[in-house]
Amino acid sequence: MPGTEESNQPRWSVGALAKAAGLTVRTLHHYDEIGLLRPSERTSSGHRKYTEPDLRRLYRIRTLRSLGLSLTDVGQALGTREDHDALRDMLANQLGQLDQQARRLDVLRNQISRILDRLDGSVAPNPEEILKLLENMTMINEYYTEDQLAYLDKRAEELGKETIAAAEAEWPPLIAKMTEHQQAGTPVDDPEVQGLTRRWFELVDMFTGGDPGIGQSLQNLLTERREELNEQRDTGLTKELWDYVGRAKAALLAE
Repeated sequence: MPGTEESNQPRWSVGALAKAAGLTVRTLHHYDEIGLLRPSERTSSGHRKYTEPDLRRLYRIRTLRSLGLSLTDVGQALGTREDHDALRDMLANQLGQLDQQARRLDVLRNQISRILDRLDGSVAPNPEEILKLLENMTMINEYYTEDQLAYLDKRAEELGKETIAAAEAEWPPLIAKMTEHQQAGTPVDDPEVQGLTRRWFELVDMFTGGDPGIGQSLQNLLTERREELNEQRDTGLTKELWDYVGRAKAALLAE
């Protein structure tokens, strides 16, 4: 508890300050030893006494620590009180790290939410299906950056479940029709093939928002992990069809 000595100003013992700040006495002793928070006064018997300026400094220490700064960084920030740029750069760097963590948590939250939607459905997926979902999530995370995953989640929210469901329903017949042309050897510049190709990439752009970086990540995923995806879900995207669609796209862009 605060007491008074010669100046009528409050003083705190190390035990009282530790209790009020939610720290241990050992922590305050450590702060004293490393010069981070030294008590302004000591009693005649050598006991630490903390003053109001000490209390304010401890508050700043706790605030900076709550942002994830190390004790060394906290000491540097508090030791350069006149150098605001040093503190600003430190906090800006920490803010960037917190933003990355927030994006990772947001992406993970949406992924878990999708699995829960499956579990809460009328027919709960069996353990093998859940395992495949997790494997698929892991695979996707290898090809998309955190920013891209966050954007895709935002894009899905903007489109809405009904629009997404309608677009997803277009894929099986579209893939089947393109497969017919590929197996029949239809020229890639055939008008019907070109129309199917145009719709193919319209659907891709719908989900990616036309972002070229996300489009490239999707292409890398489908090119390199196509067989694994087909094992999890029969997409119909064979190597031959993928090559055919690529040639059809090239012909479309050449128009």
